[in-house]
Amino acid sequence: MSGNFHEELRHEDVKPPSARATGIVFVVVTAIIAALWRDNLGVAIPFAGLSVALGVVSWRCPKLLGPLNILWFRFGLLLHKIVNPVVMLVLFAIAIVPAGLIMQRLRDPLVKQRRAPGESYWVDLTAESRPASSMTQQF
Repeated sequence: MSGNFHEELRHEDVKPPSARATGIVFVVVTAIIAALWRDNLGVAIPFAGLSVALGVVSWRCPKLLGPLNILWFRFGLLLHKIVNPVVMLVLFAIAIVPAGLIMQRLRDPLVKQRRAPGESYWVDLTAESRPASSMTQQF
């Protein structure tokens, strides 16, 4: 089944980030939540405390965040499997399909000239039809 797809759907070669980096991400997120909810102390104080606690653990003993790191990494891989096809479908529906419909209705800009059905698009480039040129400076 893996031969049917352009991209590889396995993630064996993807390595998770360090536990310290994941801890810092959680510190920043909890600090932002605490700052956004600063008017509601029932939310702000626990998130600020969690931010400080995660900061200390990330700085002093990041190995304690190993299970959280693996869980967060697997969650990211799951999101990739779900979101990536959805984004590609939306991109296809918004960009590719309308462009194809426009090219069907209007003149196709990829075709230089219209031909009768069954007539070939082949351009005959014999030595008589093209000008003589030197091959020393091709580009």
